[in-house]
Amino acid sequence: MPERRAHPLSPEQDLDGLVRHVALADWLVLAVVLLHQLVAARDGLSVAVASAIGVFAAFSVLLRTPWLPVVEPAARLELETWGMAAFISFVVWQTSAADSPLLSLYLLPIVLAALVLPALRLAALLAAIAAAYVAVAALTSAVPVASGAFAGRVLAAIGPLLIVAWLTSQLGTAVLVARRRAAALVEGDALTGLASRRVLIDAVRRELGDAEHRGLPTSVLTVDLDGLRRLNELYGQEAGNAALQLVADALRRTLRETDLPARWGGDEFAVLLPGADAAAVQSVAHRIRHAVYATTLDTGARHVRCAVSMGSATAPRDGQDAATLIAAAERRLERDRELRRAAAGGAGKAG
Repeated sequence: MPERRAHPLSPEQDLDGLVRHVALADWLVLAVVLLHQLVAARDGLSVAVASAIGVFAAFSVLLRTPWLPVVEPAARLELETWGMAAFISFVVWQTSAADSPLLSLYLLPIVLAALVLPALRLAALLAAIAAAYVAVAALTSAVPVASGAFAGRVLAAIGPLLIVAWLTSQLGTAVLVARRRAAALVEGDALTGLASRRVLIDAVRRELGDAEHRGLPTSVLTVDLDGLRRLNELYGQEAGNAALQLVADALRRTLRETDLPARWGGDEFAVLLPGADAAAVQSVAHRIRHAVYATTLDTGARHVRCAVSMGSATAPRDGQDAATLIAAAERRLERDRELRRAAAGGAGKAG
């Protein structure tokens, strides 16, 4: 039977699934507010809250109407978080204001935003929620706004929300790292344990689409082990394999958890560096070059030092699709390789 390979879902598929789950969250929020008004409110369901429930329910349905213009899942989720936060703010104002038992409902849009929004947009949402709470508390509380007691009340209400936002954002990053590692295990390089060429290309494509939405740079670094053929000729293929493993270990030691190193083929490696601009990728390249050269390779006959040639490219400056970006990095790798060979007198370096 042919081998079956499992492939992780793309971010677009993940977001589509998340959009469907958020629809359930919308109705749960509506149900909690409605039950609170019917059970706990002294005067029952007020006209203002009933109107807000109707508006938010219509908003939730409208976001999923198939005949509306196509809206990207990420944009729909962002609209949803803002709509949910606005609805909760209004309900908090209508239900005991700063002391409303429904304040905890803010956790839902905050957790959702921390998972899908970039840092600046998440900060904007948190600032809006904090401003809404401060305004409600200032208008309805008997505590003077300029007093320490008022500041303490605001901190007690908003502080836990900020902590949840930070923890959820960190969890989202950890999940992304775990997915990349899982992909590398599914289709990894047997010799080095790094991701395969195919995994890296797919990851670059996904990252470029996500980075465009977030407005962040994305870099690719290509790495070539200098003089692999000469190593094989002088000391045998085992020494060459050990040199490849040495480079792979250097990549693992110097890269961030969010970076993705891969065996590109032969004596070449490639690295995806999400969020890294041209200056950052040059700093990474310097660390990798030093880490490779600082580790001696025991060939059995002697200890040698390995060296690497490198090239990098950064989106959107050097290209906005995976093929163009990787090709730009490989051209610069070839240029660096030629310069290093010329400096060494035209001979490949083994150490």
